[in-house]
Amino acid sequence: MKSFNNQVAAITGAASGMGRSLALQLAREGCHLALADRNEAALAQTLQLVRAHEGDRIRVTTHAVDVADRAAVYRWAEEAAAAHGKVNLIFNNAGVALSSTIEGMEDDELAWIMNINFWGVVHG
Repeated sequence: MKSFNNQVAAITGAASGMGRSLALQLAREGCHLALADRNEAALAQTLQLVRAHEGDRIRVTTHAVDVADRAAVYRWAEEAAAAHGKVNLIFNNAGVALSSTIEGMEDDELAWIMNINFWGVVHG
């Protein structure tokens, strides 16, 4: 199995769900983290959880990023590389959903989903 020790992972959607779980697992394996999410309060909670489990042995940076905004994603990439010296892994994990069929969605709701779930990955 590949070692993540002393690697740097950039993770979008790191404030909750799979992104948070991934951040915690990679930190346990010695991976440094550049975490991004648009929910700054929840992102701070992810940082607290990493610190509670791993202390200061893991270098962690947090970034408020809307992955639908290409310029914001590019800024984050530059900031993460500058802060960590490198980025070895990227996890384009941010994603959203609505409990509706496509036929039941308004155009702005569909655009919101596409901007995050499609363009967020493309920008990453």
